[in-house]
Amino acid sequence: MPMRTLVFQGYMWGYILSKANKSFAINRLNKAGKNREKLALMDKIILKCTNKLIKISGADLSVTGTENIPLNEPVLYVANHQGHMDIPILYSTAPQTMAFVAKKEMEKIPLLGFWMKERGCVFIDRGNARNSLKAINQAISSLKAGHPIAIFPEGTRSKGPEIGDFKSGSLRIALKAGVKVIPVSFKDSYKLIGKKGWNKPAKVSVHYSDPIDSSDFKDTGELAEEVLTQIKKHL
Repeated sequence: MPMRTLVFQGYMWGYILSKANKSFAINRLNKAGKNREKLALMDKIILKCTNKLIKISGADLSVTGTENIPLNEPVLYVANHQGHMDIPILYSTAPQTMAFVAKKEMEKIPLLGFWMKERGCVFIDRGNARNSLKAINQAISSLKAGHPIAIFPEGTRSKGPEIGDFKSGSLRIALKAGVKVIPVSFKDSYKLIGKKGWNKPAKVSVHYSDPIDSSDFKDTGELAEEVLTQIKKHL
C-alpha cells in the first residue's frame, strides 16, 4: 500500500479516535439544549479533519462560484458524486457547513456514525420506502429550522467522469422546504482514489452554480432537470 494511502487512513481514523472524548461534551450540550453551540464545536473539529485530509490526498483544488451562495438562509446543496473525497471537499470549500443525506450503512460505522448523526446527517435506506420517507421529512425539517443540507442524487459514486442515474425524487426536499438549490459540480475528484482504493494526487475543480429557486418549479422532475443542466455545464 502506498505511503500516501497509509498516512491518509492513519490520520483519518486516528483523528476520529482522538476526538472520542468529545462525545461527552456533545452529550452535555444536547442535554442543555444548546444545539447551536454543539454544532459550532463539531464544525470546528470536523473542518480541521477535512482540511487535513484534502492536503494529505494531494488534491490540487480549484474552487469557483462560492460568491453565488446566499449566507443568510439555509440551502440544499445538490452535487454529482465522483469519489470518496467529495464530502470532505464540499464540507471544506462551501462558505456554509452542512449536514449530509447519506446511505443507511454509514450510521453503523463506529464513532463516525455517531458524529454524523449528531451533526444532523440524515440516513436513508433506499430499499425501505417508509424509512426513505422518514429521512426525507427529517431533512425537510432540518432545512426549515435553518440548517443547510447536502445531497448526492446519484446515490453512489460514479468513480468516473460520467454522471449516474440522477434520482429526481430527492429534490422533493427542496420543494417541500421552500429553499434554494445550489448545484455543485465535481470534476475529476474520482482521480484522487485509484482503482485499488489508493490515494493519489490530482487536480480537482469544484464549482458552485447560481442558486435555483425551488418555488419556480412545479415538480421534482423539472427542478432536477435544471439542476443537472447546471452541474453538467462545469464538468
